[in-house]
Amino acid sequence: MRKCLSISLLALMLITTAGCSHQHEQEWNARLESAEDNAATARLHADEAYLKAEQAQQAADEANQRTRPTAPKVSPHR
Repeated sequence: MRKCLSISLLALMLITTAGCSHQHEQEWNARLESAEDNAATARLHADEAYLKAEQAQQAADEANQRTRPTAPKVSPHR
């Protein structure tokens, strides 16, 4: 009888521990998913900033080309 009670108590402890472990795993999965979402958002913002910087650089290059004085063409004397 005593042995049966010990085994039952051990089984009950294992069952309750498994439930806590499952809840702990769910919490970690939620945290991991949140971190992955945050990383994806950060990558998206970085890509957008990079694209805007490229566009600004291209606009600056074009503006520099328009404002750069052109050198007079020299015709060779023969």
